[in-house]
Amino acid sequence: MTRAVRPRIVNLGTCLASGFALAVVLAGAGQSFATSLDDAIARALKTHPDMAEAAATLDQADARLAEARAAGLPQVAVVGQTGHGTSDLGGFFGFGKSTVDPRAVSLEVRQTLFSGGALLGGIEQARQGRAAAATLSRRQGLKLAARVAQAYGTVLAARDGVAQATSYAAATAEIARQAALRFKAGDIPLSELSQAQARQADGVARLAAAKGASADADADYAALVGSPPDHLDPLPQPAPLSEDLDGLIAAAEHGNTDLAAADASVEAARAGVRVAQAERLPTIALAASVSSARDQFFPGYRADGSMIGVQGRWGLFSSGGASARISEARAELHKAEAALARARSDLRAAVIRTWNAARTAAAAERAARDQATAAESARDSLRHEVRVGQKPTLDLLNAERDVLEAHAQLSQAEAARTVASYQLAALLGSSNP
Repeated sequence: MTRAVRPRIVNLGTCLASGFALAVVLAGAGQSFATSLDDAIARALKTHPDMAEAAATLDQADARLAEARAAGLPQVAVVGQTGHGTSDLGGFFGFGKSTVDPRAVSLEVRQTLFSGGALLGGIEQARQGRAAAATLSRRQGLKLAARVAQAYGTVLAARDGVAQATSYAAATAEIARQAALRFKAGDIPLSELSQAQARQADGVARLAAAKGASADADADYAALVGSPPDHLDPLPQPAPLSEDLDGLIAAAEHGNTDLAAADASVEAARAGVRVAQAERLPTIALAASVSSARDQFFPGYRADGSMIGVQGRWGLFSSGGASARISEARAELHKAEAALARARSDLRAAVIRTWNAARTAAAAERAARDQATAAESARDSLRHEVRVGQKPTLDLLNAERDVLEAHAQLSQAEAARTVASYQLAALLGSSNP
């Protein structure tokens, strides 16, 4: 069902100057640009807290990757100390009690040459963690797009519900008024008048409920998008649904963000095993240092020096600590591999389920549109038949209610079809349904 965007009506009052009138019209039009579903999604991606949280998680992953890379680069450290005190050497070397100002400073440069694979494993672990964070951030955006599509469709369906409920309330009120006149004229019994008045009250109640649902839908949309749903365009027509289910499953296995994140977690766990195993291997580093010391042992003491060489360390026994960390890392790998297998299985089921939901929604939309058309035709025919006394008033009241419910089902079917298309696109790793 196509909904037209109502233009803003600018009251020109008694203004007769054409230039001023044009300015007022343009000013009003400048504040009433329509919002499309793509606009709403783009705005939500910029303002929603979930995206800010995903961006922060990605920043953390970037920092961890930079930290892992820095561990393999030269490390430079300066160590210094200074103080003031007394020294009493008891006459040794001719020194007694004296005041000293000890101070020392050293500069050390260290470059790791071999770490048993720990540095490379740490970098790979951080790289895969960053890849997983980036993938999950994209997944968050795709899921948010589907949520916005649902909220957008709910707002339009709720507004259409208000319009239909308004029409229904007006129609039942008019039917009740005419029934009252016909009752006074003796054309219908009291039961028909009572039925018409009951439906009039039903129309008032349905209109109040529709307005409440519309207000709730507007609030949910504003919380999700960050702005009220003003001047929404009709829902876009999605691309035709592919009938190649196997092809969709294959595309999902290639582009699904959850699957990609799970795969990155497996690679990160493999790197974690290499890091743990590196504890059993030696580490070798190139080190160079220069130092200067004053008054370290007795007044007038002075020592300056420099050194360059190779340092090594090999832990021979750790009381089982290294073995425990290796076992833990391997268990983490097995856990990640199981999660990947589960994600692949869940993805297949989700694609089939969402594909069926999209097909059902499309069929329901077509049926609802046909139902609405038939209900309107039946109502129009009954109006004449009731007017000439061929049908009771209750038949027209039922027809008005059928039209209301048919249009409600059509609006809901349109929204469900759009949401299903975005959910299927999210499973495929695409932002275009």
